[in-house]
Amino acid sequence: MTLPCQAVLFDFDGVIVDSNAIKLDAFLDLYRGHSPEVDRAIADFYHRNGGLPRVQMLHHFDQVLLGRPRDEARVEEMARRVGTMVEDAVAACDEIPGALAFIRRHAGHHPLFIASGTPETELKRIVERRGWAPLFAEVAGSPRHKSNVVADLIARHGIAPARSVFVGDALTDLEAAQTNGLPFIGIVRPGAVNVFPAGTRIEPDLTALESAIAAALVHAG
Repeated sequence: MTLPCQAVLFDFDGVIVDSNAIKLDAFLDLYRGHSPEVDRAIADFYHRNGGLPRVQMLHHFDQVLLGRPRDEARVEEMARRVGTMVEDAVAACDEIPGALAFIRRHAGHHPLFIASGTPETELKRIVERRGWAPLFAEVAGSPRHKSNVVADLIARHGIAPARSVFVGDALTDLEAAQTNGLPFIGIVRPGAVNVFPAGTRIEPDLTALESAIAAALVHAG
C-alpha cells in the first residue's frame, strides 16, 4: 500500500519495540525501598511522559516525588545506571506488532525517522545492534527535548509537517507533534491506560498503520 504522506516520525519505546516495561522496571529498581505510593507515582509519570529525556525524569522523581535537593551528579550517575540496566534487553526485546513489517515495506520509498527520549548515543547503538540503521533516514534522541528534536529533523530534512505524521505513545509525543504541526497517531497497547485527550487518533499497534495515516491526513486536511 502506497503511503499518502511524505515522511513518518516514530517514537521508539512502546511504538517500535515493546520496551516500556523494561525501562519502567529499571526506574523502579533505582528507587526500591520507598513506599508503594512512590512506585505508583513513578509508574504513572513514566506512562504519561515516556518521551521525556531520562535525566529530566530522574530529576522529577528525586525533587518532586522525594523532595530531594537538585543534584546533577547524582542524577547523571543514576541515568548511566539505567542505561546499563536496559540496553541489552531493549536491543533484544520483541517489536510492537506490525512495526518492523511497516518499516521494511516503506523504508525505500519514504523517509522514516526515530525521535526518542532515549539518549541518542545509546539509541543509535540499539538500532545498529538490531540491524535497523539502514531503514531510517535518521535516528535522534535526547538530551534535547523531543519537540526540539522533531523541529530539527523537519528543518534539516525538508519535511512538510502537514504531509507527514508522528507516531507515539506518550503525551510528550503528542506535544512534539502539535508543536511542530504534525498529524499524530497514538499507540495504546492492549491493557494500557489511554493517556491521550479525547479525539486523539489511536491504534493498538502498527498492523493497520497505513490506514491510520491515511485517515489522520484526511482529518488534518
